[in-house]
Amino acid sequence: PSNIKTLSEAETYRYLGMSQNIGVKETDMKQSVREEFFARLTRVLKSSLSGANKVRAYNGWVIPVLLYTFGVLRWSQTELEALDRKVRTTMTLHRMHHPKSSVMRLYIPRKAGGRGLLSVKTMHNREIDSLRTYFLEKRDEGLHREVIECDKGFTPLSLAKEDWRKPEVLSTSQREAVWKEKELHGRFFKALHGPYVNTKTSVHWLQFGDLFGETEGFVCAIQDQVVKTNNYRKHILKDGTEDICRACRHPGESLRHVLSGCSALANTEYLHRHNQVAKILHQELALKYGLANERLPYYKYEPQPVLESDSVRLYWDRSIITDRTVLANKPDIVVMDRALSRVFSVDVTIPH
Repeated sequence: PSNIKTLSEAETYRYLGMSQNIGVKETDMKQSVREEFFARLTRVLKSSLSGANKVRAYNGWVIPVLLYTFGVLRWSQTELEALDRKVRTTMTLHRMHHPKSSVMRLYIPRKAGGRGLLSVKTMHNREIDSLRTYFLEKRDEGLHREVIECDKGFTPLSLAKEDWRKPEVLSTSQREAVWKEKELHGRFFKALHGPYVNTKTSVHWLQFGDLFGETEGFVCAIQDQVVKTNNYRKHILKDGTEDICRACRHPGESLRHVLSGCSALANTEYLHRHNQVAKILHQELALKYGLANERLPYYKYEPQPVLESDSVRLYWDRSIITDRTVLANKPDIVVMDRALSRVFSVDVTIPH
C-alpha cells in the first residue's frame, strides 16, 4: 500500500493553479501572478504585432492570468488601480501610449473611437459581482446554501454579508461621458460626434488598421492635443513659452497650424502628404483601365506622367492647355475615356 505524504506547516500543494496548504498563501500568489502578468505584457509589447493586435493579445492572453484569481484572491481597489497604472506606464515605456493622452479613451471599444484595452479593475469588479449574483440566486440549493452561510469574509465574495457594497463597474457610455467632459481630451470626442462627421468611418482605422503601436499611440496623442507645441506649452503647461511657430515664425503654433496652416511646410511636407494620397487614386485608376499590371504598396508606386491605351489616356500632374486662359490648369489626375467620349478631372485636397 502507498503512503500518502503529510505536508508540513511550511509546505504547499497546487490546486487550481494556486499554492495552498490550510489556506491560500495570498501574498505569495499575488506576487507570482503579478510577475507572470507583466512578463506576458512585456513580451506582447516587444513583439512585431500591430498596435491593434497588441491590444487584442493583451486582452486575450495577458488579462486571463489575473482573471483566474478573481473571486479567490483578495484584491483591493488600490491594488487593482496600481496594476492598471503600471500597464499604462509599461505601454508608455514601449511608446504605445503618450503619458498625457486620455486614460478613459484607452478603455473604450475601438468601434467607439477608443483603444479597446480591458481594465483590470473593471474586469475584477464585474467578475466578483457576477460570481456573487450566481451564488445568491442558488441560495435555496443545498450546497450553495451551506457555502453562503459559511462565507463570513473567507472569500472576496463575502456571501453571508447582507450589507455588501457592490464594486463600481463603468459602462462604455459612462466612460464616454467622462471622456467628453474633459476640457482638452474632450475636444476630439465632440469633433468625432459632430453633425457632419461619419463617426464609423472616422474610427475605422482603429479597428482594422495595421499601424505600429508607436504610430497608433502618436496619432491618438495628436487627436487628444497633448503634443508639446508652443501653444500647448503656453496655455496648458503655462511655462512662459512664447506661442510662435518654430517653422514659419508666425504666431500660434497649435496642432491645427502645424497640420494644415504652416506656410513653411506647404511646399514640402504638405505636398508630400498630398501626393501620397493622389498616388493611391492614380494606381486604382491605372489598374481599372488596364494601364498597370500589378498593385504596389502606395509608398513604392511612382506614377508615370502619361499612361495610354487604345481606349483611355491617364495624365499625372500635367498642365492642360485650354482655349481660354485658366490659371489653375494643372489637375492632379486627368482621365480621357475615349470609349465614353468623356474627360474626368481629379483634384485631391487634404483638409484639417
